[in-house]
Amino acid sequence: MIEKLLNCQDGHKIQVYIWPNEKAKAWVHINHGMAEHAKRYDHFAQQLVKAGYAVVAHNHRGHGTSETTNLGSYAKDNGWQKVLGDLNVVRDEICKNELPYYLFGHSMGSFIVQSYLSHFSREIDGVILSGSNLQPVLLSKAGKFVAKIERRRLGANNSSRLLQFLSFGSFNQTFKPNRTEYDWLSRDDSQVDSYVSDPLCGFACSTGLWHDFLSALADLFKNGAIEKIQNNLPIFILGGSQDPVGMMGKGLPKLASTYKASGQKEVTLKLYQKGRHEMLNETNQSEVYSDIINWLQIQQTPCV
Repeated sequence: MIEKLLNCQDGHKIQVYIWPNEKAKAWVHINHGMAEHAKRYDHFAQQLVKAGYAVVAHNHRGHGTSETTNLGSYAKDNGWQKVLGDLNVVRDEICKNELPYYLFGHSMGSFIVQSYLSHFSREIDGVILSGSNLQPVLLSKAGKFVAKIERRRLGANNSSRLLQFLSFGSFNQTFKPNRTEYDWLSRDDSQVDSYVSDPLCGFACSTGLWHDFLSALADLFKNGAIEKIQNNLPIFILGGSQDPVGMMGKGLPKLASTYKASGQKEVTLKLYQKGRHEMLNETNQSEVYSDIINWLQIQQTPCV
């Protein structure tokens, strides 16, 4: 794994990790979730390299240890737009060759990927969405309203206990009695403990970040937004049936159906029974890895 810093026009330094492969069949660009970081995907990236892929992952603004990062905050202004723009910077600087290019997004990263596709017309070869959901627009707007009030009350760079409870705090309710505050992430206790002990995971995000994020969700799933995404895009949607982010298995089929209704013809859905939010870190991790790699290999197989 190689670590690099990439410079943005606004002075931000993007923390990037690269797993090179001289014989790579394609690039896989990993986008991590909220309140975690790209280095957590090292094991997954290594397996992708073994399967013949080159991998890149970067820390989104407000995450990681870049010298320009304010942990928990995207930016003072236009935070979401800057987060999306960083994907272009990473792709242009790292994935310079003519190899096929795939985007992998988990949780917040899955919404970043979808929003990116609806804002930029650059062609990509496929998308993998993990731990995602078809977020109801009215719910996003309600959350945005609460975030706006909390931002005004507490300041854009400060966190809100109310927003934290309405998000991560509420996710754990289903899994009482709770061993930790993050039982909702995985059935694998060792993976949960690793997350809890990581100082770069589980931090409270700012009211400004929440306002940016919920505003983006409301825009992403409003009428006509998904139709802006390129046609004939291979999409693999995966998640656990016990993932509170995915409405306990109900959200992902709706997301897949929405993409099919928009005209996308290559939509694959895999719902893992009893799986929780982080399927890459679940007790059936090897099965999930295998399914993702098999899907990528199918995309690489020429039609006859």
